[in-house]
Parts: sequence; C-alpha cells; structure tokens
Amino acid sequence: MRVDNISKERFEKAKKKIIKKYPGARTMMDPEGKYYVATAEGRDICNIQMGQAINAYDFDGEDDLYGFNSALNKITMIPHSDSVIAAWMTTEVAIKSYHVVDRNSSKFSDDKVMKKMAKDFE
Repeated sequence: MRVDNISKERFEKAKKKIIKKYPGARTMMDPEGKYYVATAEGRDICNIQMGQAINAYDFDGEDDLYGFNSALNKITMIPHSDSVIAAWMTTEVAIKSYHVVDRNSSKFSDDKVMKKMAKDFE
C-alpha cells in the first residue's frame, strides 16, 4: 500500500477508528522487520480470522490435519507492512473488508445459490 500521500489527519482518523473497535491496539513488529497492528492481547488484527479459525477448530475429532489445513487455506493472509503508517491503513481496509464479507456472506450461501440455479434452469 502506498502511503506517501496519506496526510497525518487521515492517518490519525484511521488509527482512532481502529482503537475504538479494538481498545489497546498497538503497532508491533514481526521477526522479519515488518509492521502490523495488534489487539491488546497481541493478536494481528488483519489476520484475526486465522486465530479465530484455529480456536474454533475441533482437533479432537480429527485423525489427521487435512481438514485443519483445508480450513486455514480458505482464509486470506494479509501480509505485514513496511511502515507503521501502512500497517494502520491496511488494518483499516481489512476491518472494512471483513465487515462487508460478514454482512453479505449469508446472501451467497450454498443453499441460496443452488436454489437460484435450479430456478434458472426450470
């Protein structure tokens, strides 16, 4: 993400929105020297769905990890940023994107799509 043309006011506005949704959010650096915004508990906000998938997965009912790998492969990984500003701006976009997907995913459920397709072929 190019951030060289982002004003300080725009950055502060994005940061304020993120901190309102995730109180205690802060910038962190990964082992490769890239920046990301984390929750107060240290979880990467851009890739929070990854952590949620890991926590929700039933490892006890699994003989192998193929199902687990399949569940993780469905989640898009957002790379960390080269600058602090880019990290906050990317996090703002990620939060908006997750909101849109969550809000609209029920409209595109498999059952609804199949019913629509069956209706179209009648």
